[in-house]
Amino acid sequence: MTSRLRQALADSHVAAVTVAVFLVWALDSACRGLWDPVYRLGAFVFTGIAILDIPYISANPTTADRLMLIVTGYYFYSAIVCLLGAGFVSRWVYGMGPFRCLMLCGRRLTGREDA
Repeated sequence: MTSRLRQALADSHVAAVTVAVFLVWALDSACRGLWDPVYRLGAFVFTGIAILDIPYISANPTTADRLMLIVTGYYFYSAIVCLLGAGFVSRWVYGMGPFRCLMLCGRRLTGREDA
């Protein structure tokens, strides 16, 4: 049963689409997780340039700082889970990693079987 299911998923390219969606979700989550820290770093640098001095940073973390760390951690957790999901599906169906299986499926779709 599972062998036929794997073969059906591989032949219909449903598994490849699932792996691609998982990888896109992982990239999206990683970018969203980096957005707040990079934005705050950029604001710090541009403020320092604008006032020609080192901007003030409070020694005590505020509620906004804690919330930013929680949200960033959630997005990185989501990115890791999506990467693990892509790896699990690709290894279960194709027996190889997610990027390699997408390259193989791309070659099959374009008609180049020299994989």
